[in-house]
Amino acid sequence: MAMSELSGVLTSIGARYDHTAVAGPSMAPMVEFYQDVLGGVFSHGEVLPIGAVVMTFTIGDGRIELMAPTPESTFFDRFFASTAGRGGVHHITFAVDDINAAVSVLSERGIETFGLHLDPIWSEVFVHPRANGGVLVQLAQIGDLDSVVRRDRDGLIAAAR
Repeated sequence: MAMSELSGVLTSIGARYDHTAVAGPSMAPMVEFYQDVLGGVFSHGEVLPIGAVVMTFTIGDGRIELMAPTPESTFFDRFFASTAGRGGVHHITFAVDDINAAVSVLSERGIETFGLHLDPIWSEVFVHPRANGGVLVQLAQIGDLDSVVRRDRDGLIAAAR
């Protein structure tokens, strides 16, 4: 199916841009750039069980999620190997109201998804990069993040490499 035939498929079920995620080998230099140089305002973050620290910043009308590994994590190893250790844009996230409906719509149109994870706070699925020009696209049904996120910027930086 041609991409032109998919125009608006996800927006027709309410998908909307949420954030761009950037992964790097160390959190502190990324925070310095996105906060001190670009003027990002720290919103929230968390240490994920997969071995990643994530920190979200608001910049203008958009949001950027910074991601870095925890000290012993191997979660990003393949990604860093593919970027010569520098990191870069990891994924783009679109929020949806119903993750199962989004998966169904994409499946009906032959678009490959993987990694479906269902949780009351954060359900997600990914669209394979080969389906869209090499970018990992995350679809997320977002619940009450306030129950899990942290607001201690310095503590989050310290938890990452």
